[in-house]
Amino acid sequence: MESQLRAHAACVDSTGKLIYSRGNPDYVTFLRSSAKPVQAMNVVLSGAVERFGLTTKELAICAGSHGGEQIHTETVLSILAKIGLTATALQCGVHPPLDAAARMELERHDEKPTALHHNCSGKHSGMLAAAVTGGYSISTYLDPRHPVQQRIIRTFGLMADYPPDQIVIGIDGCSAPVHGMPIRTAALAFARMVDPSGLPDEITAAATAVAGAMRSCPEMVAASRDRTCTELMRNVDARFRLIAKAGAEGYYATGWIDPDSGRGMGLTVKMEDGGQRGRDPITIALLQRFGVLPADLPPALKPFTEPVITNWAGKKVGEVIVRL
Repeated sequence: MESQLRAHAACVDSTGKLIYSRGNPDYVTFLRSSAKPVQAMNVVLSGAVERFGLTTKELAICAGSHGGEQIHTETVLSILAKIGLTATALQCGVHPPLDAAARMELERHDEKPTALHHNCSGKHSGMLAAAVTGGYSISTYLDPRHPVQQRIIRTFGLMADYPPDQIVIGIDGCSAPVHGMPIRTAALAFARMVDPSGLPDEITAAATAVAGAMRSCPEMVAASRDRTCTELMRNVDARFRLIAKAGAEGYYATGWIDPDSGRGMGLTVKMEDGGQRGRDPITIALLQRFGVLPADLPPALKPFTEPVITNWAGKKVGEVIVRL
């Protein structure tokens, strides 16, 4: 065995019951971009969706880590135009598109990426929409003390049944606050995203809207092709109502409905090495274990399991084995 990649995993139902775990379910770590669906709830809670007539596609990109394709940059621009701002208001920074084709298209035309191409620009436009709606400062919208960020923290506490003052706050790669908590509490938040039974009406409406937007427009959550989140939401049987959101440093979170009990289920995976190499195969293997995915995966999902390792000559030199 050449290398081992260890993960912590927790599966929790919407009542908070721990259904399954490997490693330490109380492992505290940042959700990174897996936090975006809960962060996007604030776009609904703030009243921005109603005030500015944000579409399902626009709400979905607020919960996404997009690939920087034209469909994404145009959608972010649309949100900014509706709230009376331009791309200069985005404080996420700049990086090339995550999508290879979009990146090559920029290079072909000798164009440089902008903040619109940043994978988090959708999230940032949603935060700005909430700030404009509330009449709050635009220039300081990323400050953890800003009303928009404070409401996100409170919403996280409610969704995860976790004291807001115990949520660890750091700074994400896009300069927005990032939230740290035990993986089992984060799993509960995702279970409640798809099954917000018993939560306050406004929270239920926000969770339902965001989860529905993600399922309706999975290409806005990730990309039109070659991304795990997109292909999971496209290929999992609709009766599970699955949502999926990847995060940096080896984090992955999903939520779905158990058809037998009707309860929401949340699953979080965190790789100890912070890498993606083992994250997707483990997540997919766990979804197979819970019956969300079949043993024989849909063709679109097979590339993400990486079962066979080949060298540059195309010869099989090894394989990835997931041990649950």
